[in-house]
Amino acid sequence: MSRRVEIKSASSALYLGAKPSGSEGDGYIDRLLKYIPAEIIALYLGTTNVVPLSDPQHPRQQEIATWVIAALAALATPLYLYVTTRKKGAPTVWPQIIISSIAFPVWVFAIGGPFELSFCWYKRERWIGAITIMFGTFLAGLYQPQESTSKIEEPPLIAP
Repeated sequence: MSRRVEIKSASSALYLGAKPSGSEGDGYIDRLLKYIPAEIIALYLGTTNVVPLSDPQHPRQQEIATWVIAALAALATPLYLYVTTRKKGAPTVWPQIIISSIAFPVWVFAIGGPFELSFCWYKRERWIGAITIMFGTFLAGLYQPQESTSKIEEPPLIAP
């Protein structure tokens, strides 16, 4: 399965199931899976899990490190998706890149990470993150990009 959301033509109806055979474009479940930046979330989780716990001499070390990792991963999200969703002769799927770039901080908020370390209210109100991720993920999958009427010729990623 490609990382790129396959676009339906403007005349296609909204389809909420998996991509039916012989149909063009991705169904709801395929779009949902492609909008979630799973590789970046895995990168974030892997790197934050190796950050040492704060010691008394550096009480905010873990908090600062997780914020830095979250920021770097958030910056990496659009770059990674720009590269992995490129398709020769097709326009860049900016809606997918934007949705995934918004989805990453939503996932970080739901996981806890720097929010849990920085804000005392977060541990008491963890349900806010849970509801945010559920609705955010559900709603993201509903967005179905349409085929552009104008083809924009983009420069190659790497010059020959």
